[in-house]
Amino acid sequence: MMLLSQAVGRPVVSAADATHIGTVAGLVVSPPEEALITAIRLNGVKGGADVVAWADVHAVGPDAVVVGAASAARFASTDSPESQDLLGKRLLTELGDAVGTLTDVTFDPESGRVHTLHTSRGHRVPGSHLLGIGSYAVVIRAADEAASRA
Repeated sequence: MMLLSQAVGRPVVSAADATHIGTVAGLVVSPPEEALITAIRLNGVKGGADVVAWADVHAVGPDAVVVGAASAARFASTDSPESQDLLGKRLLTELGDAVGTLTDVTFDPESGRVHTLHTSRGHRVPGSHLLGIGSYAVVIRAADEAASRA
């Protein structure tokens, strides 16, 4: 498992020619469809799109993220990139109760599955309980947040 905070800032490199494509800025997650990562958002991209589809990620290693050739990588599009800035976002239950902010996300670097949401109040919420991500907040199931306190 890996924390999003550990991946941010990591270089993204082409496997074919070792070209530096950019650095990891964040993840694009598609709840509630199994809380899977669909793309990696990039910073520092010159003349190209700033999102690489998760399907094009070969490996998330300790020193770099490796993707297919930069020219062959499929670039995903996001309707609202700012809505995917997960860290520091408000965390709300589906009933509208604020339960802190999202401090980190644990994910499986092989499958792209979101495992755990870490809150500013020290709670851990299973990724499968993620209902939505938007520009205002991340929404989780109310009963699941209460269970994470136990």
